[in-house]
Amino acid sequence: MSVIFQTVINTGKVYSFNKSLRASLTSCKCLAVRKYSDVKKFTSFDDIVAQRRAEARRSLVVQVNSESSYGELYGYCSKYAEINGVHHYKNAGGEHFMLIEFGSEENLKNVIQNCSSHQKDIEVMASNSPFLWFRAAPGKKEKLSIPSKALIIKDGNAPPNEEALSEELLKCSTVSEQIQLLYDRTKLNDLGVRLRFMVARQLEVIFESLYANIAVRPFGSSVNGFGKMGCDLDLVLTNVVTKEMSDGNKRLVFQEKRCEGGRGAWQRQLELAAELLELRAAGATRVTRILHARVPIVKYAHELTGVDCDLCYSNTSGVYMSELLWTLGSLDERVRPLAALVRRWAAAAGLTSAHPGRWVTSFPLTLMVLFFLQQDTGAGAVLPTVKHLVQVAGKEDIRVAEENLNCTFLRDMNKLAPERYGQSQDSLETLLLKFFEFYAQFDFQEKAISINEGTAIRKPNALPLYIVNPLEQSLNVSRNVSYEECQRLQAEVRNAAWQLEAGLEGQKSDDWGIVGLIERKASRGLKKLLRVGNSHRLVSVKDLFKEDENVESEDGLRSKLQRLTQKSETEQEDGVREMKKELQTKLDRKVKNEPLKFKNRQVASEVMRIRRNKLL
Repeated sequence: MSVIFQTVINTGKVYSFNKSLRASLTSCKCLAVRKYSDVKKFTSFDDIVAQRRAEARRSLVVQVNSESSYGELYGYCSKYAEINGVHHYKNAGGEHFMLIEFGSEENLKNVIQNCSSHQKDIEVMASNSPFLWFRAAPGKKEKLSIPSKALIIKDGNAPPNEEALSEELLKCSTVSEQIQLLYDRTKLNDLGVRLRFMVARQLEVIFESLYANIAVRPFGSSVNGFGKMGCDLDLVLTNVVTKEMSDGNKRLVFQEKRCEGGRGAWQRQLELAAELLELRAAGATRVTRILHARVPIVKYAHELTGVDCDLCYSNTSGVYMSELLWTLGSLDERVRPLAALVRRWAAAAGLTSAHPGRWVTSFPLTLMVLFFLQQDTGAGAVLPTVKHLVQVAGKEDIRVAEENLNCTFLRDMNKLAPERYGQSQDSLETLLLKFFEFYAQFDFQEKAISINEGTAIRKPNALPLYIVNPLEQSLNVSRNVSYEECQRLQAEVRNAAWQLEAGLEGQKSDDWGIVGLIERKASRGLKKLLRVGNSHRLVSVKDLFKEDENVESEDGLRSKLQRLTQKSETEQEDGVREMKKELQTKLDRKVKNEPLKFKNRQVASEVMRIRRNKLL
């Protein structure tokens, strides 16, 4: 570890980082100095969730023939209720759906009362559900009112076109604009959030007949503000005790069935939930029970919305963790775009994977971004520490999760002193450079990352990467990361810093700015590795193989080709054949007697192929 960092320092790259940072400060557009009178008003996480839940309670998802069914569907539903808006999307199977938000829950009830069941010849048990389908009108079509509102969005669930996105990124004038554009195009949009709360609402409708005080709460990337298009949905099935239910003046009390046994009780509740999903939840498929994990879950796919779901029971600490991340992300508008770029870069570099394993995941990467933004790199910190949020919390902020886990921290960011956040006015471009420079010099071998303290702390054990869980500080959220993967993370951080720095110093190319960072390694191709003058790459042509004096150089072959162009066509053909034969003979002799030395077999085969094609 120390050897790697000593190499970085000896090459002088760290000093060039600082030089580039100073240059970018003057060339890039930075945020204006914040005045106390300009401090924005924050909306609490609970208010946001309550708003989304209210939207779901007055919304329906209707399967239609195509987007052209909008006019007929709008006219039909407007006979029974006021419509706030309609969103269109398609699922993975290409089926069309409309999410309709009505004016009130009473409007929704009026529509539900006019719903029917399936045909009589199909043996099904009809269930009350917010997911419906719009069948063709029997007989002659009735005249319906013309929609007074246009579709809010068409095909709103479609992922961004990567080629079009790359072209847009190349047209940006600064790296900061690129980062912001990438975030805007790939973040979880309004329809994506609505659909995830609709899935939660569906489960609540199913469970309301079994539980008097049940709530299904989304958590994780779907609600913490760091989600991207197509992200999974984490759900928690939990009890909600309202003031009305706990009123001591009410003498009639529900008889209850107590579940004893701790962990075993959760598993039994989830087993029941899994059975209900298979039997009663429209669109729920591929239900898988994982009941013996540290946090028992039920995984399933929701085909009507195209969302993969994980359902757990009474894991309120996950909800509070989402609230903490959402709170920190809402303090400054640069936090989420920077985190989105870092996560996209890590995926492109192969540091993360969609499957669990020994590599780092998106959650620890997000904590690494937050930890970096808590540092004072010369212009002040962007974010406060969690420790400070706990210190300034009031009685109304007290939260206790399962197993008496204290999840207390300041919820109302309007009470946070303005000088505690947003002091740094660095642009996104500068922050990205500083992020890579910071972790290129971070002592992962001896230090741990803690957003609670805001400073590096000594590691309590010898695990390769240690990132403290903000709510359960005895846990390491990166305990699965192997030593090799931690080493790769450090190498890729340095590579990204050098690549970004070189791109800023030179002219704009086809992969300038963040384009080269978010391009997957498999698509980069060896031709970029062999590009002349590509000094920011760690591997050059000289590193790939050792030249022999007996083998002709590129310049020698080029001069021969130039002389050949001055001869007749017949002489040119004879000369080219002779040169090919000569070079092939020398290369064969080289391979036979003194094998070329390459970094690995894949590079060896590709270099030989490209080398011959390029020279011949």
